[in-house]
Amino acid sequence: MYSPHIALLSAVQANDSRHPAKLRFQRRPSDTTLTDPRVEQMIVYRAVLEHLQQQKAHFDHERELELQRLERFRCEGVTERRLHVQEQVVKKAQVMVPDIVFKMRNEVDKLNRFFDGDKEQEMRQLDTALYDHCRKLLKNCQLILDNIH
Repeated sequence: MYSPHIALLSAVQANDSRHPAKLRFQRRPSDTTLTDPRVEQMIVYRAVLEHLQQQKAHFDHERELELQRLERFRCEGVTERRLHVQEQVVKKAQVMVPDIVFKMRNEVDKLNRFFDGDKEQEMRQLDTALYDHCRKLLKNCQLILDNIH
């Protein structure tokens, strides 16, 4: 979970003046007060789902690029060894997607259970913008998962 105390302690330390120390997580003005753990949990779910969406998009794009490259190599008549290497690259790009989809399904289920029940209005009242963003992410992730074979 996100903790403002850990975020303050997890600064990247620099050994020289070329790399100034930075905070990994930016502190919000409201972080000086104690926050509800449920809000922190929503922040974590939001970050994980956004990251998984980015990974899925990246590997889908990477797979398409490598498939195009493979087809180009076949048209150009490159050596069998080079074709074999490119086929292995395509396979590696394809292998990454099912793992990301599996993780995304798990996180979507966790967030749905987290929002489930009578406490949904409570969650909305804690942080409306964060709640709405999480709901939008859930819909987007569900669309991604529904479009998979």
